[in-house]
Amino acid sequence: MQHAFSQPDRRVRVDSPEAVPFLLVPEPLLPDIGHPCRIPVKSVEEAEFLAAVLQQHCGLYLGARASEYRELADWADATPVGVSIGQAWKREPLEHLSELLSRVPVRNPVSEGRQGFEAGDSQTMERINPALVHKRDPANVLLANACRVGALQQYNAFTESPEFAFDHPSDHVQGMLLTEIARQACIAVVHQVGLPLDWAVILTRLSLDFQRFVRSDVPIVVRAFTSFRLPEWEEPVRNDGRRNRSWVFVQVWQQGICCFSGLITGVSAKGTP
Repeated sequence: MQHAFSQPDRRVRVDSPEAVPFLLVPEPLLPDIGHPCRIPVKSVEEAEFLAAVLQQHCGLYLGARASEYRELADWADATPVGVSIGQAWKREPLEHLSELLSRVPVRNPVSEGRQGFEAGDSQTMERINPALVHKRDPANVLLANACRVGALQQYNAFTESPEFAFDHPSDHVQGMLLTEIARQACIAVVHQVGLPLDWAVILTRLSLDFQRFVRSDVPIVVRAFTSFRLPEWEEPVRNDGRRNRSWVFVQVWQQGICCFSGLITGVSAKGTP
């Protein structure tokens, strides 16, 4: 199957469901369309954000009922992939950001085979570059198996670190370690969309919302999206030491369920991490 995203001038709207790995669909049309990664959208704002997240991997499909969704059709027909939606997301986070990102399947054709998802998966854990999370000792890196799905970065995660010692054993991952996983994901994703490694990321706010315990015996999938300029191939980051404010949204998933999410804000500035 040839994906339409191989065409640099493709618009967001696609002519067939098979054209892209992720299909944006108006919610009332979902029962009529067969696709492994259908994502319901209710407005142009939702479609615009999801297209900015999924980039070349997604498209909006309206089929024969395009006349019923003229606003969505006009937006998608006027928007080239990777141009209008391929810049920094400069707006504030949407109020239902967690629910919106949760519509994107964690296990999908882009990440399949590159990450562990369930207990018993034999996927090898390959730590990311320590410089991406401002660590000197690789053993302190908690993120592994980096996989980018458009502008959404996914990782697996380790549940032990020599930096953390707890006074009793537990069958779930302790909150301090989960906070460090979220922090590392925040820093890594900003570097992976183009911030030079000799720049610092200064965190100014961390807000986490826990929904359930994170088990230590099941693979963890960490997802991160940043408002920092994306994707990294658009234009070089300014190198004059100017500070740039941005936000990162992080989710941690197990067995198809979001266990916790967090919004992290920070400032990037030229200097030593």
